[in-house]
Amino acid sequence: MLAYGEKPDHVTMIGVLCACSHASLVEEGRLYFSSMIKNHSLIPKKDHYYRMVDLLARVGCLNEARNLIETMLMNPDAVVWGSLLAACKVHGEIEMGKHATEKLLEIEPWNSGPYGLLSNMYVEVGRWGDVVRVRKVMRKQGVIKQPGCSWIEVQKKVNVFLAKDNRHPHKNQIYSVLKMLTKQMKLVGYISNANDFEVYDEQRKSELRSWIMDGCYYKVI
Repeated sequence: MLAYGEKPDHVTMIGVLCACSHASLVEEGRLYFSSMIKNHSLIPKKDHYYRMVDLLARVGCLNEARNLIETMLMNPDAVVWGSLLAACKVHGEIEMGKHATEKLLEIEPWNSGPYGLLSNMYVEVGRWGDVVRVRKVMRKQGVIKQPGCSWIEVQKKVNVFLAKDNRHPHKNQIYSVLKMLTKQMKLVGYISNANDFEVYDEQRKSELRSWIMDGCYYKVI
């Protein structure tokens, strides 16, 4: 485009930065992003910052991504902080993940997603006290985790499925099939993700039920 004398616009630069992000071309991304103002008189918009943060976060340049967010020409939104938080989960950067979570909750205090990601980060390093603390904060703030949802249309009728749903009219058949599939998966080596907060939570509840049946009792936090 430049060779033919055409000037890039904001849409062009979004495409270029997106390509750099998917190909993990960090140096090229930095060059194109800085050229927006220096060479093309284009003021970066929110989408350009998001693409650049995504690029830096993907390859583990988390400090640089955070600094870029904090120097944005507009107020960072949940999308850009969410991108950093997701990268912190991938790279195991708990403290920065905690910071990103706090920023996200300032924008969307009702969103359970950041709590879940931070909880799972704590689980991965065995910080169970912090896992419980996050759940306590959720309850105190009245935040409810939205259940996973999927649906399928069969014969022009939409069937909706929710995680841990006990109200579906065919729940017995559904859970029977899931139990069979889980058994078959374990036979070929499937192991549930012990680092998942939901798995941990279910295990604690299961232990509680067993202890009650044995005549013991303790309070689940």
